[in-house]
Amino acid sequence: MDVLRDPTHIGMFEPQELDILKGVFTRLTIARPPAFDEARARSLARSIITLYRHGVRDPNQLFDVLQDDAS
Repeated sequence: MDVLRDPTHIGMFEPQELDILKGVFTRLTIARPPAFDEARARSLARSIITLYRHGVRDPNQLFDVLQDDAS
């Protein structure tokens, strides 16, 4: 039952992880034109979370990998 106690197995994040994810999302969207709609924002958020879950934990690396995708 240890798997159920580990929040990463049920899609939950610790507060400090949420701060990282939010920070990367904010950096990537801050200079976006108004055409950056909800669908693109959701897609970007999914990409950030997917990379994070696959081990890309450094905020600068996440930003660098996704910077071209956000434009």
